Amino acid sequence: MELLVAQYTQLEENILRNVKRNGIQHRPNASSGLWLGVLVGLSAAVTILREESSYSEICLFVGTTGFGLVLCSLCLYVRLSMKQTVAKDFHAVYFVPAIITSVLFLLAANKGLLTSVTWGLTVGSLGTWGVLQLMSVFPSCFTIGEATVVTHSFILFLMSAVTNLPLRYHLPPIHDSDISTVLLQVAILYVVAICFLCGYFPILRSTTYFYLTIISLLCFATLPLLYVILDKNPIVWIVSFALGSRERRAIFMYWGICLLLSILILRYQISSKSQATSSTRKNFHVLATFVYIPGMIYDPLLLYLASGVMLILFVALEVIRLLKVPPLGEILQQGFIAFADEKDCLLSLTPIYLLCGLSLPLWMPTNNLTLVVLLSGVLTVGIGDTAASFVGNRWGLHKWLDTEKTIEGTVACIFCQVCVILTLTCCGFMDTYQLLLRSLLAAASISLIEARTNQVDNLALPLLMYVCLMV
Repeated sequence: MELLVAQYTQLEENILRNVKRNGIQHRPNASSGLWLGVLVGLSAAVTILREESSYSEICLFVGTTGFGLVLCSLCLYVRLSMKQTVAKDFHAVYFVPAIITSVLFLLAANKGLLTSVTWGLTVGSLGTWGVLQLMSVFPSCFTIGEATVVTHSFILFLMSAVTNLPLRYHLPPIHDSDISTVLLQVAILYVVAICFLCGYFPILRSTTYFYLTIISLLCFATLPLLYVILDKNPIVWIVSFALGSRERRAIFMYWGICLLLSILILRYQISSKSQATSSTRKNFHVLATFVYIPGMIYDPLLLYLASGVMLILFVALEVIRLLKVPPLGEILQQGFIAFADEKDCLLSLTPIYLLCGLSLPLWMPTNNLTLVVLLSGVLTVGIGDTAASFVGNRWGLHKWLDTEKTIEGTVACIFCQVCVILTLTCCGFMDTYQLLLRSLLAAASISLIEARTNQVDNLALPLLMYVCLMV
């Protein structure tokens, strides 16, 4: 074990040295997070391996992509560990995951040769070289592991969209889950298109052209595309779906109260003109937990659609903040100044990471997940991390070696997660004792990792818990 730790440390030092030498600005005061980079691909791969009820095309395609992304991470680390390497250049080693992924698409996913090669090259290039480009465009915002997670998550979304949308064009979706997926995929592509257009054409960043671009793409591209694919009015369907039953109206009223509380916290912190503490930021973790647990239990499909809409809204607001577009640009910047922590540099990523961490199991292309697995993010980030921060700040006296986190906080993190898991078991939500034992062990192990890691908890902990519960 000591030999493995020493080798990993040496690999990490070589990579960080090469990254710095190539002018790529790594997030300050953080390790490389190499272990974090493989988790997105691993999550997709274990999902397809555990899918028992049906092998839908989108699930098979995303799972196959997951295997390729794990290879991309390994090849990227090998390349960055080489001496005197030019990190930003495309290297021949990046063709290894491209070739293997193409073969997997051809044999396992039953795609044609041209399609397999095209998507294999896309996964291989974006999953390796694309990570470094992301870190170059947004300096000091990511560790290598965090940049890999963000890039690989986008690749998984892209693969699912290019698989699902053509399929739904030929076979219009009937089930609510399929319609929700189409709506979210098209809407996310719409926001991504706006981001790329504003990035490559500076003239679009002015207020007039920015809003003109939004309205034009929405009216002449996004809504017509949804009409064609769904064969129905998307706006009418959303209203009918969201408000079609008394239970869903009650859930929306409850969520509205939570939203109002979060807005009040934001306004209070901004008006006080003081920097938010860690405890203040954890209030949003508590509110998010109150939102997700009832949604997971009573209406996961509604929560799936709502979480996707919130992701789109968060990204759109971040674009408005970066471009300082009135009337919200200045207000959002004030909120960023008030709530930014040491892990937020140019981008306000913490709330987006929190949303993605909580929603990760919902967004996986499978319906074969138990409630405990769906609550992976809620357990680790919403409950465990919040308890660790609260107890550690108030009563923490004994700190872990080389870190500011306390042993008391870690104990609270484990205890609260165990209490929730046992409560779910007593309520009949735990299928087997094997899953119960795995959940308890995972909660304890991940709490210890939380105490030692300096990667973003909102990303790392949910991914780890999901993999542990799915393996």
